[in-house]
Amino acid sequence: MCDFRIVRIAVTKLEEKSEGIPELFRRFGHEAVIISTMRAADPSDIEPLVRLCDMISKGKIDILIFTSSLGVEKLFGRIFPDKKIRIVSVGPKTAKKVEEFGSKSEVIEKFSSENFADYLGDIAGKTIGIARAEVPNLELILSLESKGAVVVEAPAYRLEPAGNSILKVLDNVDAVIFTSAKSFELSGFGKVNAKKTKVIAIGEKTAVAMRKLGIRPDLVGNGTIEDCLLALA
Repeated sequence: MCDFRIVRIAVTKLEEKSEGIPELFRRFGHEAVIISTMRAADPSDIEPLVRLCDMISKGKIDILIFTSSLGVEKLFGRIFPDKKIRIVSVGPKTAKKVEEFGSKSEVIEKFSSENFADYLGDIAGKTIGIARAEVPNLELILSLESKGAVVVEAPAYRLEPAGNSILKVLDNVDAVIFTSAKSFELSGFGKVNAKKTKVIAIGEKTAVAMRKLGIRPDLVGNGTIEDCLLALA
């Protein structure tokens, strides 16, 4: 557990996905300093998303997975899934976005490829659609396919550098939460910075990216910001 005196925390959250972040941090007695090292743009190739929407419209998708609230916005902006489709959201914010569009979803709190496959249960012969960022998760796909599922994934958006460095705020924060491996890689954060600031990885994949640069995170969450804040409490 990190120092309980941590108050101001920088977080590498996309501007498009930062709604409610300040309020969440205040609930735990912290102040959020949002630094968007990335921004969302249209996917490089729109065809996979069009194909997924077409399969949804024809009832060919059994389970639909959303790993972010932005993925929900991008897909629901094109099609509304039938209520017969089982929808699974990663984290409460993603589930809330699904609800805003008038649908319901199950919430998986701990996001790991193996945990996801186990959570879904018997998926042999099921066709699973995944609307995600343009960052492939081969481990998740292989995990689902190993259970006998057919996976249809589609980049709903891509992430590109926003030109913002987290270094400019480090002197005024007590800790940093990196919300993805890519946001960490684009942040400019290095070993010398880790000596002065508590470093938190939202999940294991982000932690792996840090360790590759010789940075050992002080805390590794289970895939959600709320879990990181709970661990700090």
